[in-house]
Amino acid sequence: MALKPELPEASDIVDLLDVEEVRAMIRASEHGSVDLDTWTLHRSQSMLPVPPRDALSFTAGANDFSASFWHDVVDRSAAITLLVDESGTIIFESAQLSRFTGMPRNARVGEALLAVLGVPNVGTINEAIAQMAQGALARATFDFTLDNAEGEQRTFMAVAVNALHESHVGAIVLTAHDISDRKTLETKLRHNANHDSLTGLSNRRSALRRLNAWIRDVKQSRATPAVLLLDLDGFKSVNDAYGHATGDAVLVEIAGRLRQIDPENVGVARLGGDEIILYARFVNAEVDAPSIAKRALDEIRRPVLADGHWIHISASVGIAAYPQSGQSADELIRGADVALHRAKAAGRGTLRWFDPEAAARQREAVTLRSELTNALPSNEFRVYFQPIVAVNTGLVHSHETLLRWQHKTRGLLDASQFIESVESAGLTDALTQWVLHESFAQARASLVISTRPIAINISPRSLQRADFAERLLTSLRAAAIDPTQIEIEITEEDFVRAADEVPANITALHSVGMRIIIDDFGRGFSNFGYLARFPVYAIKIDRSYVSEIGQSERTETLIGALVRLADELGIKAIGEGVETHEQSDFLVHHGCILQQGFLHGRPRPAFIPGS
Repeated sequence: MALKPELPEASDIVDLLDVEEVRAMIRASEHGSVDLDTWTLHRSQSMLPVPPRDALSFTAGANDFSASFWHDVVDRSAAITLLVDESGTIIFESAQLSRFTGMPRNARVGEALLAVLGVPNVGTINEAIAQMAQGALARATFDFTLDNAEGEQRTFMAVAVNALHESHVGAIVLTAHDISDRKTLETKLRHNANHDSLTGLSNRRSALRRLNAWIRDVKQSRATPAVLLLDLDGFKSVNDAYGHATGDAVLVEIAGRLRQIDPENVGVARLGGDEIILYARFVNAEVDAPSIAKRALDEIRRPVLADGHWIHISASVGIAAYPQSGQSADELIRGADVALHRAKAAGRGTLRWFDPEAAARQREAVTLRSELTNALPSNEFRVYFQPIVAVNTGLVHSHETLLRWQHKTRGLLDASQFIESVESAGLTDALTQWVLHESFAQARASLVISTRPIAINISPRSLQRADFAERLLTSLRAAAIDPTQIEIEITEEDFVRAADEVPANITALHSVGMRIIIDDFGRGFSNFGYLARFPVYAIKIDRSYVSEIGQSERTETLIGALVRLADELGIKAIGEGVETHEQSDFLVHHGCILQQGFLHGRPRPAFIPGS
């Protein structure tokens, strides 16, 4: 005789059995061990595994389990169990329903199922019951709500198994588990998956999904999806000055302001960092999108009080609209990013539309960056030399080294065509060292260049390195080149921006006899104070001025003033970009003897005997 197991606690009860297991219980009832009028069981994947069928059959067939045993099993279960007839009326309820609701046992027997359970779609459940009555549906799953004894509404998942046509059951067996906590967690996870954790705005994933839905619907809605990409100007300085906690507080405040611009029609999402997009559908995007952008800029310009600090900040905006700027949400955001770069280049607090030509240039820049990484190890760079001539004697004063790239498919490229890509690719230091080494080597080997100083263009990034002067002097010693034969050229724009950080290097280079030349002088960054403060040997009058000789009297007056200023400070003036005799004669007339340009010699490789 088999031993009866002890009744388990409610939390350990196995869950509802499937139809085959119900049939096993029906077979056991034929031996008088199960009263199906008071029995039901429920299977849920979240509960404990069901005992093996052979064990179930053995114990059930041993005539040891009484009707009261199965009644206790059902009543001790944490699941709510109901039997429902073909009309949808409750004909049995387990004790868990009474425990949960606080109502008397069997208070719901005789009531319509859908009058007891809060079901969002009554028609669907009625249809399922009707199909079960016809034998057309074996199983149905649905969610419902039910108030507990404290009046709190909870959510349940129900599984209804059709046993209407089983002779010993004749009912729909419905079991339900409380899934409120799981639902709450799912809601939180769903929210987190679609929202930024800091600002509460939608995230990139959510924005892309909605934009793509709008694009699919564009023919029916007759509205144009558009993206406005905002980037906070100088936001890094806020983090640096006040800390990231203050920066985060600024982002949260700005996000709240943008969310209120037009919450019914304009979506707001944070892509990351300080990049935020506004996205909407516009009937007239050319008018409406800039209007929203200006409202956003106005909101951002208002001071933000964060952690006791009043923060003043601005933003730049790039706008892209379907279909000109892109055929998908991702393309629209990329297009807005291209427009944003144009806005930032134009100054802070501005907005720009997507420009296909700008996008093509950006793609080309990306391609160049990729190709540049292989150019140096592939020996594709070249050093050219262009003479600077003293026109009163016709003698070469010095040679400027100019970088060229022998591109595999585009031919010989001027440095202006790729130098920005060099910096963005992080190759500045490596390429500078290569230029120095190659320039020195060719200067020594060339019969002409070796007798004249060479001028080398240096980027501010290299000049700002604390060890730049030491490294340069080491290279000179290795090449056996006298430092007095070297001139260092740096553009006026770069010099003004970096001068406060490089005095030690400039002083060190000047102390060994190197000459400092300010290139592109007068291009809009002129700061004459630096001419007096630093040991500047010469200034190069920018070619944009020289090209207007004979065309603009104002420019000619300015050139004359610059040459006189340089002379009074003991600084030489070099006219660059000289291409005509008229330009050369004008410069000589005003005392600018040193000149550089196609008129006096084009850039070319060094002539090395035997090469």
